[in-house]
Parts: sequence; C-alpha cells; structure tokens
Amino acid sequence: MISLPDVDTLMAGGLAEWLDGKTGERAAAKKKMFSVIWIGGGISVAAFLFGLMLDLGGVGYMIAAGCGAVTAYLANKIRQQMVDVLKQEMNGALAKALQIDYSVAAFPGQEFDHAREFELLPDYDDRYQQDQWHGSIEGTDFLLYETKLTETRGSGKNRRTVTVFEGVVLRFQFARPFLATTLVRRDGFKFTLFGDSKSYGGQELERIKMVDPRFEDAFDVYGTDQVEGRYLVHPAYCERLIDLEKEFDGEKLAALFLGGDLIVCLRTGNMFESATLDPAQDRELLSRTIGQFASIVRLVKLLNERPRN
Repeated sequence: MISLPDVDTLMAGGLAEWLDGKTGERAAAKKKMFSVIWIGGGISVAAFLFGLMLDLGGVGYMIAAGCGAVTAYLANKIRQQMVDVLKQEMNGALAKALQIDYSVAAFPGQEFDHAREFELLPDYDDRYQQDQWHGSIEGTDFLLYETKLTETRGSGKNRRTVTVFEGVVLRFQFARPFLATTLVRRDGFKFTLFGDSKSYGGQELERIKMVDPRFEDAFDVYGTDQVEGRYLVHPAYCERLIDLEKEFDGEKLAALFLGGDLIVCLRTGNMFESATLDPAQDRELLSRTIGQFASIVRLVKLLNERPRN
C-alpha cells in the first residue's frame, strides 16, 4: 500500500526552507494587490459619483461597474501568480514523494472530449482547468485535474457569468479494455424522457436494468452490451461509486466505461488549494491537500478491478 507523507516530513525535506525564502515575495504581492484594490475602488466610486453629478443614469453605473471588474481582475491576477508558484512547489513536493507528476496547469486529453461527447459535462462558453496529477498508484495509471466551466447568460445589465460545473475529471486506466461502452449517471438523469435508448458518437446505448433494486433510483445506466453493463454496475460496484462521491465530498457523479478507461466527472468545488499569501496557513492547507490526495489513493484501491480472463 502506498505511504503518504505527512506535513512534517514534507517540510523537513526542504520545503520549509523554500517557503521561508518566499516570505518577502508574498508580502510584496499582498501589498501590490491591496494597492490595486484601493486605487481601483477609488476610481470606481469616483466614476459612479461623476455619473450622478452629470445625470448620466445607467452610463455612470456601467463605467463604475467596468472599473470594478478590471480592478478585481488585476488584483486576482497578482494574487494567483504568487499562489501558483507556491502551489507548484508545495503540491510538487507531495507528488515527488509519491513518485507521480503534478502541474498547476492542466492538459486535458481524450478523456475530456469523451466526457463532453457522452454528456458527462454540461455545455459551456469558457473553461478553466488546473491542478493536474498524473502517474501510477497501486499499479493503476490515473489522471486527475480540476475543471471549472462557465456560461454567459442574459444581455446588457443582466449579462452574467454562471458556473455550470466545478469539480474534477478523473481517468483510471484498467488492465484490460472493456468490450462495450457503459454510461452511468448519479444525478437522477433519466433517458426515459426521450425513450429507452440514446445515441452518442454513432453508438446506440440501451437502458440497462439494475440488478439490485436499491440502486434503481440512484443510478441511470445505459450501454451497448447488457451483460457487461450488468457486470460493471453490480451492487458492489455501485457501492464503490457511492464511496467515490463520499471520498471527494462530491455530488452528481457521472461515469463512462470506454475502451480501457473509466472516466469520472464529479462536482466537488475547488480542491488542492495548498497555498495563500498568508504563510501562517501553510501547514493547515498542505495538510488538507494531503488528505484530499489520500482519498485518490483510497479510490484507486476501491475502483481498481483485477484483469478479466
């Protein structure tokens, strides 16, 4: 079983010294960020008052709101640049101890395309992806990264950006490929609204009857092969999928068995945030990240099946 290091071990391995060396840069970034907020906030207020004085109505409000948006963007950019440097080193230290790879930037592959094609993910206008972990645990190759998908809705004053998905995309690679395609949804999605089959990428997926009635209301399962579908979603495996949600404190799980991969999309909110501009939070946040990654290790053990004969 893989052994996860604790905070003290990582800090003693040179991380504490490296973080001490970044204290000045952190303080400078925080000072710069607050300067931008004060100056930008002052300009926004002045623009709003100027608009009132000239009786510009909604124009003054729009100018003030625009200044506020630019201020928030610049302040967050300053913060994020420093945080990304810190995260790369802190999460990277954990990854190095586990002999896997970590990157603040994410590089989605075919698994993301498949997730979109089979509607594991909603439609979106923009996406932001980060915190990629990749390697082998317990002999199972895995890839995980965070994904935030947004959509622009409304127009004019009512124009707004809405987050339609924030969570993780995971890919587990099994020892042998699946012979069929099986889709599992945990969010009460019912294909029966449109009939007992659905076509994705030229494949016709038929509803698969659950073996255990306990899971009939919890999961919706469709696939190209009834036999393999029932094998994959037997009660023990359904319980593993539920455990997956619990481990990540997530919801609305969607999973796809395709080729040799299990692709999972799960709404979890933001994870792996091991760094801030406040050094006093380093140990607490790093400990939380270690705990979150421990859940990945447990999931690999739960989801990894033996090669089929």
